Amino acid sequence: MTSEEVETPEEDGLELDGPRLRAVPATGKHAAQIQACFEGAPDYFARTEGKPVGADAAIQLLADAEVDDHRKVFVLVPRVGGAVGVLDLHLDYPEPRTAQIGLLLFREACQGLGYGKETTAAIEASLARAGYRALRLSVVDENTAAKMFWERLGFAIVGRLDRGVTVYEKILP
Repeated sequence: MTSEEVETPEEDGLELDGPRLRAVPATGKHAAQIQACFEGAPDYFARTEGKPVGADAAIQLLADAEVDDHRKVFVLVPRVGGAVGVLDLHLDYPEPRTAQIGLLLFREACQGLGYGKETTAAIEASLARAGYRALRLSVVDENTAAKMFWERLGFAIVGRLDRGVTVYEKILP
């Protein structure tokens, strides 16, 4: 296995694989691949945080998720090759049978290829099969491209949070 390939650990119950990408449950051994995805999306961090991604951002993400049984982090990888994206999914949040995407991020070189749409469809289908009723996410005002993306996928505005954050939701079938 090369350093770019991602080993698949045991499944955690959700089948989030799309037609071109596998959703690999992330562990500490995936920190370098996650960090590389973060560093491959500098515009996202400039828009949302106003600065480059921190050198330990992946380690922090994994540590935060490790102490929360309802939070799942996945590395998104093509059938062959290295990681192209990261998914941070909160189950039963903010209420039971609702899930929230904390982060769906792809390297800039992999944006515009349909991965986001395919991954979102896989998330929706898997959550619906598991009995979830809705999928939520939040977008900062500065990330207008993300707002347009989620609206194109059928997510509707359901609220606003302080500090310029819009909350979106999509009812699952």
